[in-house]
Amino acid sequence: MAAQSEENPAELSGEASVPCMAFVEMLMMMGIDRKLAEKAVQTTGNISAEAAVSWVFENADMSAGGVMAENPMDFDNVKMVFAVNSSLKMGVGKVAAQVGHACLGLHRILMREQEQYAEQLLQWEAVGEGKIVLNGESKERLEQLQSQAVSLGLPSYLVQDAGRTQIPAGSCTVLSIFGLASKVDQVTGKLKLL
Repeated sequence: MAAQSEENPAELSGEASVPCMAFVEMLMMMGIDRKLAEKAVQTTGNISAEAAVSWVFENADMSAGGVMAENPMDFDNVKMVFAVNSSLKMGVGKVAAQVGHACLGLHRILMREQEQYAEQLLQWEAVGEGKIVLNGESKERLEQLQSQAVSLGLPSYLVQDAGRTQIPAGSCTVLSIFGLASKVDQVTGKLKLL
């Protein structure tokens, strides 16, 4: 005789009966209304905060008994920007490689300091991991931008090239900065796209 299962029908349908409050609180810290956060966590089966955030943004237009706490247009996204030292006249491939170094270097910092940046990383991942490459003009300008970022509490990473190909060793090539768009824009908002 087979043992009877006492599984919750909501769990079988992909919805959990009680939302994980830790996930709900993470969503609320991102500006999502409690009701909507609970529905998102339940609907995604208590899998993860990331899954719930994705559900919220995929279903942002539906009225599900809860709404974003603020106008979605006012939602402060998280982004990563790269300011490139254009005075070095690097080739396209070199710029791409240096931006890659800047991204990895900054991401290592964020992972090493997860307690401080976990929520912003989750939010960044949930909204598509926005990255913008800007014209940082010169070494002096990159250093000035990094100083501003530090003063605002934004994590940053300044790449210094090894000098194996196009440019001299120690050249400052790219500065990466991560954080709330409103803060990052205070530092890089006047730079032009590369």
